[in-house]
Amino acid sequence: MRLISTISRRTAVRSLLIHGVSVATLALIACVPVAAEDAAVEAEAKTETVDVFGIGSLTVPAEFKRAERQSRIIDHEFQATSKKVDRPARLTMMGASGGVEANIKRWKGQFSGGDPEAQKVKEMKIGDWTVHMVDVSGSYAESMGGGPFSGGKVVQRENYAMAGAILVEPKGRTFFVKLIGPAEVIADNHEAFVKMIKSIEK
Repeated sequence: MRLISTISRRTAVRSLLIHGVSVATLALIACVPVAAEDAAVEAEAKTETVDVFGIGSLTVPAEFKRAERQSRIIDHEFQATSKKVDRPARLTMMGASGGVEANIKRWKGQFSGGDPEAQKVKEMKIGDWTVHMVDVSGSYAESMGGGPFSGGKVVQRENYAMAGAILVEPKGRTFFVKLIGPAEVIADNHEAFVKMIKSIEK
């Protein structure tokens, strides 16, 4: 496709030169579509695909950067940022168990004092997957010991939020995806997060 496009562009250039169009003008005309095409290819190349149980996958947007895992129980970890604050948000992914309702209750229990109207749980069907989306905000009790069950020090993070998802495959296995960080970072990346979750259908 790229070769055909290049050949067509060369043919057009010859035609314009015959009709007296200057080389400088041709350069301006030619660079715009090429630059746009190259930018699109580059953006696509930066996305990453995460396998989910060998039967599905999530397309991680280019703006979510791969990061070192802060806990061994996590399968994948990324960072999301915002120009509004310096602190990034953590995006974690892992296969886990314990039940959907119990885990949603635990997630919500890690936050306090947030706007009740901003706390939302939504179930939806995406292909063969049942997906539970969770939005919660407020003061976040962050465990500094590496995980929620480590028994380590807990630090209260004010004005935090979480966009979470529990993906349930047809046989009942569950895959957890959580984006937790400053509320501004979550708000700026929420649309990209939802798009990533919906990519499980592909």
